[in-house]
Amino acid sequence: MRIIAGEWKGRSLHVPRDAAFRPTTDRVKEAVFNILAGRVSWEGSSICDLYAGSGGLGLEALSRGARTATFVERSTSSLAVLQRNIRALGAEQCSTVRRQDVDRFARSEAARYDVVFADPPYAAFSAAQLLDAIASLLRPGGLAVIEHGALQPLGTHPLLTAFDERRYGSTTITLFQSLDGEEA
Repeated sequence: MRIIAGEWKGRSLHVPRDAAFRPTTDRVKEAVFNILAGRVSWEGSSICDLYAGSGGLGLEALSRGARTATFVERSTSSLAVLQRNIRALGAEQCSTVRRQDVDRFARSEAARYDVVFADPPYAAFSAAQLLDAIASLLRPGGLAVIEHGALQPLGTHPLLTAFDERRYGSTTITLFQSLDGEEA
């Protein structure tokens, strides 16, 4: 795993040795950031990386100019690797790490984000709960990128509009936008 573009282009990221850990591949990450290229002005944006794992998506956004990234992860082994990656890139000043369950984080978080990334465990998440959490975390007009199993449809949400979906083998990426003017 590596950073694809920006300030830290080419820098390698560590990944947990946990057999259950499934990092976003460089191919999928590059596709996601290409899709977002025309929709997101990274400079000064605020990012939330849910189920952050090693932090690959949030760190990629920071490398491209995002102002801040909040990483949410509850796995102890993933947190250790995430913090190692943040230190290795010198991203401590623009990163916040929260060891917390995503649902609890979303209920307690006051900040709203320009972009939310979510890469939940494919077999153990509720699409409805995840969409509720994301809707509560996005600014009006904000974007969400959800990586999920190809056979796991996400459904709909009254405060989010799906605008793109791409399949990469057993992985599907679905992109949503928070409705303008709507407070979640």
